[in-house]
Amino acid sequence: MAGIFLQDLPWHDGEEQMRKALHVPDHDNPTVPALSPQLANHLQIAPLIAIGTLDKEGRPWTTLWGNGDKGFAQPVGQGVIGIRTPVTGKHDPVVEELVGKEAKGDVVREEGTGRMVSGLTIDLETRKRVKMYGRMVAGALSIREDEATDHEEHVAEVQLVIKIEQSLGNCPKYLNKKHIVPAISKPELVSDSLKLPQQALDLLEKADLFFISSSQHDQDMDTNHRGGPPGFMRVVSNDDPGAALVYPEYSGNRLYQTLGNLQVNPLAGVCVPDFETGDMLYFTATTNILVGKDAAALLPRSNLAIKLTITASRFVTNALPFRGVEGERSPYNPNVRYLPSEKAPTSSQDTALLQATLLNQTKLTPTVSRFRFALENAASYGPGQYVTLDLSKQLDHGYSHMRDDDPRSINDDFVRTFTVSSLPGTPPDPVRRLKDDEFEITIRKVGAVTDHLFRHLGKESRERGMHELEVGVKGFGGEFEIQQNGEERICFVAAGVGITPILPSLWSIDYNAGLVKDTLEQHPELSQSLSLFVTDAEEGWAEVQELKRMSLTVQSRRMQRSDLDLDVSKYYLCTPLALRKQLLEWLPGKELVFEDFNF
Repeated sequence: MAGIFLQDLPWHDGEEQMRKALHVPDHDNPTVPALSPQLANHLQIAPLIAIGTLDKEGRPWTTLWGNGDKGFAQPVGQGVIGIRTPVTGKHDPVVEELVGKEAKGDVVREEGTGRMVSGLTIDLETRKRVKMYGRMVAGALSIREDEATDHEEHVAEVQLVIKIEQSLGNCPKYLNKKHIVPAISKPELVSDSLKLPQQALDLLEKADLFFISSSQHDQDMDTNHRGGPPGFMRVVSNDDPGAALVYPEYSGNRLYQTLGNLQVNPLAGVCVPDFETGDMLYFTATTNILVGKDAAALLPRSNLAIKLTITASRFVTNALPFRGVEGERSPYNPNVRYLPSEKAPTSSQDTALLQATLLNQTKLTPTVSRFRFALENAASYGPGQYVTLDLSKQLDHGYSHMRDDDPRSINDDFVRTFTVSSLPGTPPDPVRRLKDDEFEITIRKVGAVTDHLFRHLGKESRERGMHELEVGVKGFGGEFEIQQNGEERICFVAAGVGITPILPSLWSIDYNAGLVKDTLEQHPELSQSLSLFVTDAEEGWAEVQELKRMSLTVQSRRMQRSDLDLDVSKYYLCTPLALRKQLLEWLPGKELVFEDFNF
C-alpha cells in the first residue's frame, strides 16, 4: 500500500517559551502541514465553523459561521477548501475584512500568498473539532433567499476559498453540547464602545463558550475555542481605556498554540455568541499571560489565566443565523473562579500549611459524618467560621490530559472549605466538649475530598489497618455569625448540612434526619423552636418517627412562604443558592444575614 508521510511542524518560539515557563517536558508537535483526512471529513459534517483573520492594523478578529446545516464547507482539491454559508448581513468584522461590507456578489481575489485565515470546524453535539490554518484564495458576499424558512427572507451569504497549510484535531474536553438549528439574522449594532453595554455584560455572565484567534504576526495564525461553566470569563473592569476581562486556562493538551502566539504577539480576537438570542459580542484586545501567583492574585485558585484589555468591540443583537438548544455540559468543567472583588479568597495561597490530625469520625447518617481534628491553636476561630483544608498532597496525582473515570479531578486543586461545627473558646466553659487544640467539621460525602475523608476513622479508632490521616490547613475565615441581643427573636433557615454554621452558636443564644437527631441530642431544648421539613423520606421512615417522639415539629413537605411569617427581627440563611434565591423573594424588606458558602 502506498502512503505519504507528513512530518510534524516544528514548535514556534512562543510555544517553547510557554512550555519552559510551565515546566512542561518536550514532545512532538502533532500539527499536520496540509489538509488532513480528518479535516477533510469534518468539514463536510460540522454545522459551525469559527473563522479568524487580521484587520489592516494587524489585530485579530474572530467570528462564527453556519446555520446548522452540514456540508456548507468541503474540500475542492489540491489542499483547497470551499465555504458557502449564511452569515450576519452587517457588522461582522471578519466578513468585512475578507469580502467587504456590501453584499454585491463581487469576487475578491487575493494576490500572492493571500491573507491569513484560521479556522475551527466544530460540532457541539458530538464535541468534535478540528483546527485549520491557510491563506485566502478568493471570496464573495452576496444575497440569496433563505430556503430554511417558510416565508421569504433575504440573507447574506459568504463564499470563501482557502488553501490549507496546517490542520490539527482537538479534544472535546470543555465543550458543552448544543443542537444547532437555523434562524433568521436581523443584526443591529448596539455598541462599538470600549466600555461594554449591559447586554454584553449579561451575555458574559452566562456564556459557556467563546472563540479566540491569535497570530505569529504575519507568519501564522490560530483559532480555537474556550469552554467551561457559564460565566467562566469574568469582567475585571468596564472603564476607560477599555473593558478588561480574564479567563482561566484550564488543563489542556499542553500544545500552547494560542498561548504561544500571545507570548510573541499579545493580541487576540474574540467572539462570544449567545446561542439563545443570536446576539454576538466581537472584540479585539491586548493580552497578558498570568502564571502562578500572578494568576491566583487576579483569579484565585488559578495557575494560568489570560487577561484581555479591549481595544475595539462590537455588540450586535440578533446577529447569528442559527440558535443552539442546550444539551449536556462537559463533565470536565470546574466551578467558576471568581475575582477577589466578587468573592473574597478563602485564604492566601502563600500561607504556610499547618497540619491537622484526624482524631475521630462519628457517622450520623450514611452520607453525613462529624470529624474531629487536632491542630495547635485550633481555637482561633469564631462561631460560624469555616476552615480551609488542603488535601492536594493526598489526592493530586499530577498532570493528566483527560480522565474519563474522574473528569472533575483534572482542574481540581483539592482545596475545600468546611464550616467549623464546634464551639470556640477555652475552659472553664462547662458545655465545651473539645480541648483547646481540637475542632470539628460536620460534612456530607459529595466529592473526591469528602470521599477521601470518609475512608478514615481517625487516630483514636482501634480498627486495624487504619492509617493516620494528616491534612493541610490553610486557615480559618468567614464573617457569618449569629448574634442575639437580649430578648430579640431571630429565625435561622438551614438546608442539609447548612445547619452546621449554627451549631457553634447554640450555646450563646436562646432558644437530614441523622444530623438533626444528633443536634437535638446535644441541644434538647432546641426541639421547642425547631421545625423540620422532610421532602426525601416517606412518612413512616424510622428516623423521622423518632424525631417526632422528641417533640419536634416535622412537616412532610417543602417549606412554604407562610412558614416564615414569624414575629422575628432577623433571619439567618444558610442554604444552597437556589433555596436562598427563593427565600430572598419570600422575605422582601426583612433583615437577612447570609454568607456564600459555595466555595
